[in-house]
Amino acid sequence: MSQNNNTTKREKFQHLNLEERKILQRLLHKGVSQADISRVLYRHKSTISREVARGSVIQKKKINSNCKRIDIPLEETYKKYFFDVGDRNYKKNRHNCGAKCKILENMELIEFVEKMIFSSKKWSPDAAIGHANVEKMFKNTISTKTFYNWIDAGLVKVKNIDLLLKVKRKIRSKIKTRKKILGKSIEERPKDIETREEFGHWEGDGIIGKNHKGHIITLVERKSGVGLIFNVFDRQDDKIVNVLDLLERKYGKHFSKIFKSITFDNGTEFSNSTGMENNNRTDVYYAHPSSPWERGINENWNGIVRRFIPKGTSFETLSFEKLERINMWINTMPRKRFGYKTPQDLFNKEINDIIAS
Repeated sequence: MSQNNNTTKREKFQHLNLEERKILQRLLHKGVSQADISRVLYRHKSTISREVARGSVIQKKKINSNCKRIDIPLEETYKKYFFDVGDRNYKKNRHNCGAKCKILENMELIEFVEKMIFSSKKWSPDAAIGHANVEKMFKNTISTKTFYNWIDAGLVKVKNIDLLLKVKRKIRSKIKTRKKILGKSIEERPKDIETREEFGHWEGDGIIGKNHKGHIITLVERKSGVGLIFNVFDRQDDKIVNVLDLLERKYGKHFSKIFKSITFDNGTEFSNSTGMENNNRTDVYYAHPSSPWERGINENWNGIVRRFIPKGTSFETLSFEKLERINMWINTMPRKRFGYKTPQDLFNKEINDIIAS
């Protein structure tokens, strides 16, 4: 059997050139079908039909008729292909195709993002871009991924060393059984709390200072993401009770609606569940040992605190004013999951609704 017309080489496809467009025009004007033209030019019929559509121009032709009817039009329109039109449109499309660098088009946005990253607010690129998009501050916009690509390519002033460390997630380990039960397990917690649709459910944790001296307690509300931070100096189990007593005095009769439940880890500083619940003012639950993801919101919030108070920092010189500034900064930073609204705004709305009810 003859194999002369077969080849294993991959065919290389090329666009129509100017000479082929001239031949196409000449054959079309002679009335040759597109199917026959595709065979003459050795091109797929779809290539021919797209080129005809690209280079066709609407023409008008006068209608010569001796009929006396008034509804007969004086002229008719039709499409006619011209090779120069097709070639001009082809070059225009080629100029516009391909990905374009948006840096020059988005210089105002880039300068804003750089300003927020280097400012005292230390916003992340995503927080700055998201906030600008929500507020419609600029005509053009870019994605967070694009900005990170520009950082890696060295096209903006921000360097990777200027950015905060990305969250490192560990593989969940098997839940261990704890012999000592501090109180109600997270397994007893109502399932609807998991949805984060109801306000008033909190997560709590502690941060230890240098040489295991000093202790900070953080509480984070699951729905709004707002957090509270308290310097309690040591890990005695009465300190968290004192914190809740302080909050109850602050919010008065609304305390039980604002603090419906709190989920802690299994640290000894949170072992006084009876004192915390105190006549059912709130419900206290405990996560499984070595399961930080069960309090993921609180863990992430503590990670942000560590930007200002790194591990190994002594708490001896940690002032109340500094903690207040850290607390305010975290709560007023726009969050992607809230449509770039701040946790403080959402928290204030919930509190106002509770007071007004």
